[in-house]
Amino acid sequence: MGEWFGLPEWVAITALVALSLCVYTAFGYGSIRKAHIRTAARRPNLTEAEFRAMMEKECAPDIAQFLWDQCLSYVEPRLTPHPDDHLFDDLKIDDDDVSMDWTREWSERRGFHESNFQDWPSDWAPTVRNFGRWLEMGPI
Repeated sequence: MGEWFGLPEWVAITALVALSLCVYTAFGYGSIRKAHIRTAARRPNLTEAEFRAMMEKECAPDIAQFLWDQCLSYVEPRLTPHPDDHLFDDLKIDDDDVSMDWTREWSERRGFHESNFQDWPSDWAPTVRNFGRWLEMGPI
C-alpha cells in the first residue's frame, strides 16, 4: 500500500489508522450532536431548580443533585437534563458510564459496595427519573 504513495509501508498503515480514527470520532460527535438537537426540540431545557423540583417528587434531594451534576457533564452546553430523558438514546451517555461509574460513585458516597444495589426493574426504561428512583431504593 505504501508504494502507491511513495511512502514506507508503516507510514501508510499508520496514516490509514489515524484517518479511520478521525472519521469514527467525527461520526460519533455528529451522532451525539444530532441526538441532543432532537431532544432539545421536543422538550424544554430546565434550570437546576426546575430539575430538582421535578426529581424530588421521586427521590431524595441529594440524589437529584447527583443526577443533575452527572448528566450535565455529558450534555452541556446544548442541553440540560430532564427527568424523562432516556439516558442512552436522548442524552447519548455510554451505558457503562451509568451502570459502572455512576453506581460506583454513588455507592462510595453512601458507604456500601456497588454490588449491593438491587437489580434494575425489567419494566423500567433507563430514564433519568427511573435512575433516581432506583438509587432511592438503596442497597439490598
